[in-house]
Amino acid sequence: MVIAPIPLIDWKAAFRKKAKTARGQAAERQPDAARFAASAFMSRFTPDAPSRIALYHPKGDELDPWPLAERLMQEGHSVLLPVVVGKKKPLIFRLFEVDKPLVEGPYGIMEPGDQADQLTPDIIVVPLLAIRPDGARLGMGGGFYDRTLEVLRAERDLLAVGFGYGAQWMERFPVDAHDQFLDGFVSERGAERFDRRR
Repeated sequence: MVIAPIPLIDWKAAFRKKAKTARGQAAERQPDAARFAASAFMSRFTPDAPSRIALYHPKGDELDPWPLAERLMQEGHSVLLPVVVGKKKPLIFRLFEVDKPLVEGPYGIMEPGDQADQLTPDIIVVPLLAIRPDGARLGMGGGFYDRTLEVLRAERDLLAVGFGYGAQWMERFPVDAHDQFLDGFVSERGAERFDRRR
């Protein structure tokens, strides 16, 4: 008799499914969350001196950082957006300017075109599916932010702050050796700072 192998469970996929559901429900319940999260970020993480701060162009029900972008630019900070340059490569960041159109990137996410200045951020605001109390981040699985943070942190001091709904807190999910921990998390509930583990 041939015994069929027991299928391995992809635990991260299971947690991602749960996190996507929670994020979608939060987006429906809390239409003003982005405005409150922007205020929380400004009160806890905004530098006094003009800085380069990378946001992201939201996709699906990700928390929209546009209210934060407006406030940052009003205070003289430069807002950058990520650009995908290859499947297994770190992201680069280009300057966002309101009078210049964005182009669609390879994953359907809008990004600045080649004419925009490429700059290195001082702070990266990171989208996510879930965040643990120790700063571990659950992303979509492409590894772009993990590779990017690993490279940039090896070169300079950098602050990485998750941006999402309070409902995206999750007590546990699997963490791999290459996963990068965040320095903070901001939601409509306020801002948290972590003692980064790696």
